[in-house]
Amino acid sequence: MRSISFVVCTFEKEKPDERLAEVLANLRRQIGIEFEVILVWEGCDLGNVPAYDGVIVIPVGLISISEKRNIGGLAACSDMICFLDDDTFPLDHDFGIKVLELMDAENLDFVTCNIHSTGAVMSGEGLSADTPLDERNIIAHMWEPGLTVRRQAFVQTQFDPTLGIACIHGSSEGFDFGYRLLKNGFKGRRMASFFIDHPPLDTAGDYRAERAFFYSLGNGAVLIQHGYYFTYVWQMLKTVARLLVSLLKGDVVRARASFIRALCMMIGPFLPRRRGRIMPTSFLALRDRNSDPAMISVNREGASAG
Repeated sequence: MRSISFVVCTFEKEKPDERLAEVLANLRRQIGIEFEVILVWEGCDLGNVPAYDGVIVIPVGLISISEKRNIGGLAACSDMICFLDDDTFPLDHDFGIKVLELMDAENLDFVTCNIHSTGAVMSGEGLSADTPLDERNIIAHMWEPGLTVRRQAFVQTQFDPTLGIACIHGSSEGFDFGYRLLKNGFKGRRMASFFIDHPPLDTAGDYRAERAFFYSLGNGAVLIQHGYYFTYVWQMLKTVARLLVSLLKGDVVRARASFIRALCMMIGPFLPRRRGRIMPTSFLALRDRNSDPAMISVNREGASAG
């Protein structure tokens, strides 16, 4: 029987993570296929790793989301690997078998999914029709949650450990991974009928500013790295226009985020890339209370990304 490995990445929280428990419970309801669920758990107290029924838990110290995905993917036993965040899950309980049958029938090496979400700020744009992926549209359609990839393609390409949450360049690891999959000759498609549930994004001012800072450094760096100069300029122009409009409307929160984004888009390509060592603030609080300070090296000045 065909099988699939679900790889979920998370980090230690101060309180029980109800959303993560919902994600894992949903994955265990998959039907029509053999599967395994791998949870790569980043924590400050590696002697107190949580256990979940039917879930393989791999504890790690402070590393980036990209390195966690690489660890989980390389530990997977199936020939198909599906990556999910700790707050995302497939809506359909037969997602696993459907995506495998599609990939076999269409000779695809990787598939990305549609988004199901609510709220004023969406975590990604929805999709109305299936879209073959190429170098022109990969930036818009390479969405990591629900990304399903053949093991051979994943092992050959892997995520860049200097990109993603916990790195200074805290974003664009999916776009970078998808671009390199295409460059390595692998074939992908984004599917309109495969939905991944994602909660609405936090719209608080501080969160938006932090997100703009770390995400924009990654956005700018990867666009320039892979030669998307026109897209880079277009993104800069849109950000500056958004800044001006926000100032005219007196929208201080949006103006602040736009200013940070414009500045970091310019800085990102020139800032040296390093592996993840920036802790979320909640993680820092746990570390200070529960763990040996020598256990994990952290740059405290940069420790603000969640």
